[in-house]
Amino acid sequence: MKLTPIYFALLLPALIFTACSSSAPGVNANAANRTAANANTAKANDLKDDVDELEMTVKLPFHPEEAVWREEPLGKADGRVPGPTDRKLTAVLRFLKDDSVKVVAQAEKYKTGTPEIVNTESWFPAELIAKSQMSGDGTLKGLSYPANDFFNPPYTAGRITRIEGTDFFVLELNTQ
Repeated sequence: MKLTPIYFALLLPALIFTACSSSAPGVNANAANRTAANANTAKANDLKDDVDELEMTVKLPFHPEEAVWREEPLGKADGRVPGPTDRKLTAVLRFLKDDSVKVVAQAEKYKTGTPEIVNTESWFPAELIAKSQMSGDGTLKGLSYPANDFFNPPYTAGRITRIEGTDFFVLELNTQ
């Protein structure tokens, strides 16, 4: 019969398209895992340790021995919805002992230090993470001061906290 080749001609493409369209189990899960891994990598890539770049972003009254910092979009704060350009900068700075004393003295010109609890983050220096684990609750104690000497637009608000018993400071600045 002459119709048999026509049936095969129509049936063969249908089988090919059906086989190609079904995906193997787990393909979508693998794509989701890759997306999550890329998001984590992007977050880790946001972490910076270039002191010179930090000095171009904020004012540093004294040059730190080491700095680790990142910028991120500002979340909801003080009951207002942040705008698209609202940002937060968090930096962990370690100064020489003499400079640490000078940073505190300069900050106390604005206001005396107030006790502060700082939650550690996974990107903090190992020394601070170890210190926070000794407290048992993942936090660090310190004295917090106004960070006026560090302000550089757009960062015009924030504080600096000297971590108790160290020459580390946690600088938290944000836009207003």
